[in-house]
Amino acid sequence: MLYLLEVNGIVAAFTAGFIFSLSGVVIVSLFAWQEARAYAAARYRIYRRRASLMQQPQFVVRPLAISRSFSRFDERPQLTSHTSQ
Repeated sequence: MLYLLEVNGIVAAFTAGFIFSLSGVVIVSLFAWQEARAYAAARYRIYRRRASLMQQPQFVVRPLAISRSFSRFDERPQLTSHTSQ
């Protein structure tokens, strides 16, 4: 009786492992399919946006504020242009 219980336990463990691994594969494949669809949709939107931007006239991006790097380094004194006395 104990032998049959052990055999049934082993068979049940292998069956449960197979079923859970099979369901895990199904869940992972559904997740991968969903992510692939989202990636393809995003890629399509990017290509569509790029195509619409190529047809529009180009625009110039201007900063909203004056950058400190421009005002600080545009008119700096020349260190090598001093005159000898």
